This record gives sequence, structure tokens and C-alpha cells, in this order.
Amino acid sequence: MNQETPQNNERQPQAGAQSAIPSGVGRKFHPDGSIRPFPGNTVICHLDQDSALFDALLRMRKTLAELPFASAYTLLPPASWHMTVFEGVCDEIRKPSYWPSDLPMTAPLETCNALFEQKLQDFDLGSDAPFKVKPLGLQPLVDGIALNIQPATDDDEQRLRDLRDRLSELLLLKHEQHVSYAFHLSMGYLIRNLSPDEQHQLHDLFENESATNGTCFELGAPEFCRFDDMFAYERQFYLKPQETTK
Repeated sequence: MNQETPQNNERQPQAGAQSAIPSGVGRKFHPDGSIRPFPGNTVICHLDQDSALFDALLRMRKTLAELPFASAYTLLPPASWHMTVFEGVCDEIRKPSYWPSDLPMTAPLETCNALFEQKLQDFDLGSDAPFKVKPLGLQPLVDGIALNIQPATDDDEQRLRDLRDRLSELLLLKHEQHVSYAFHLSMGYLIRNLSPDEQHQLHDLFENESATNGTCFELGAPEFCRFDDMFAYERQFYLKPQETTK
């Protein structure tokens, strides 16, 4: 989360053209798969560690770690698993639509963090009701592995999209993929491109995994988080309905 051409492909659970190396290498991870500093902020919902889905993903993570080509990707620690509600900023990406328009591109990340915290303290989440979503199955990303997630009802879809719009207006930040953003939970990032045979093995594995499909679950309250890298997201506070903050 190359400065000249920021990529968001690894956040999109869909097919796409491969680059010579996955875009996370040299940005989020070293070529050997070890973690790189990649600080920023975001609004997310962590996955409940007591949920059946969390247990199913733990089992899948173990399977992924035991595949013969497991060195091709870095798996994220389960404690970091989350669904992004609003992308926030990454310190290394300084360009319009990736940085708030009311801050200079040269402003320190800490200044951006403080500004967002000040704005979000009085932000009205709008509803106590939790968001309901359903997993649509694991699939390879362009640059990683993710669980595709869809709002469970039209109302949940509308509330999540409305929340993203209101956060964008408040924070004066609108990513290029704001409207088309696909909700997902990242499990890992590719360190090298997979061979066609390895891609087929992953597709077959995911197609045979039914425990991560279909069953609706509730997200906790969105959290404003800071992060130093892709392994941990430090909650600063929850977003709340305005009436509960008075």
C-alpha cells in the first residue's frame, strides 16, 4: 500500500494483465517475500476471529502454506484479515486522487493521519445496524490471493457505497476506482508470477472450497487504522453514529 505508477490491481479480485513481477514486490514486500515498510491509513472492518469464516480461512491458509509453490506468495497473518471500507492513503503514493486535496503532496504522513483523525472523530456513521456481507469464494488476484466479498442485500450495498461516498467527501480523497471498488479480504500477495499450471492448481483448490462461499456474516463497526506495513493494522478508534458520541 514504484511511486511513478501506483497500482491498485492487487486490491481487485479479478483477472488482469501480468507485469514482469507482481506490483507488491519492491513496494510492500522484498523479492524474498519479507515485509517492507509501507505506511498509511485506512478505514476497515476486521474479520471476527470467533467466526466460522475465520476458521475456514485458517484451514485454507494452512493448505496454501503447504503447496509446493508456496514460496511464490507471502501469506498475511490472520490477525490482519479485514475488509477495506475506504482505502485511505499510502505514504509512497503521492498523486491526485491518492492524496487528500486539502494537503500538499509533500505533507508528512503524520500530518495526514492527524487531519483524518480530527475529521473522523465527529463523523456520523449513520446507523447502529451492522453491515451484512457474504463471501463469494477465494480466487487469485492479479497480484495475490483474496476472498471476494459482496454486500448481502441491496440495502447493505447502498449503505456501504453511501458510507464510502461520505468518507470521500469528508476526507477530500477519491481514488480512481472509487465507484468500481470490489470488496474483498486479502490473504496473501504474490512474490513471483505463477505458472499456468500453478494458476490452475489454485483455481481448482478454490473451486473445491465450499466453506468460504455463500453464508452471510456481519461486519463489526468500521475502524480508522494506521499501518506501518501489510502485517498489522492499528485501530485508532471506531466510527460511530453521531448520537452515540455525544
